[in-house]
Amino acid sequence: MGLIQRLKHDMKAGLATLRHGTAQAAIRALEETELLRIRLDIRKLDQQLDELYRDVGERAVHLREVGEPVERILYDAEIGRLVKEIQDINDSREKLESEITEIRSER
Repeated sequence: MGLIQRLKHDMKAGLATLRHGTAQAAIRALEETELLRIRLDIRKLDQQLDELYRDVGERAVHLREVGEPVERILYDAEIGRLVKEIQDINDSREKLESEITEIRSER
C-alpha cells in the first residue's frame, strides 16, 4: 500500500472515530439534559409536598384547637383531600424516579 493510500485510509478511520465520538457526546448531552429536567420536576413536586404536609398539619392543629375530637380530625374531608393529593404527587414522583433509573441503566 502506498503512502498516499495509507494516509487516505488513516484519515477515513480518524473521521469515523471522530463521528462516533461526536455522536456519543451528543447522546450523552441529551441524556444529561433529560436527567436535569426530571430532577427539576422532582424538586417542584417536593415543594408541593412540603406545602401539602404543612396544610394538613395546620388543618389538624386548627381543628384540635377548636375542640374537635381526634377521631373527627382523622376523617375530616379537607384533610382527606390533601392526603389524596399527597398520594398522587408521591406516585408522580416515583414515576420520575423510575425514569431516572431507566435512563441511567441504558448507559
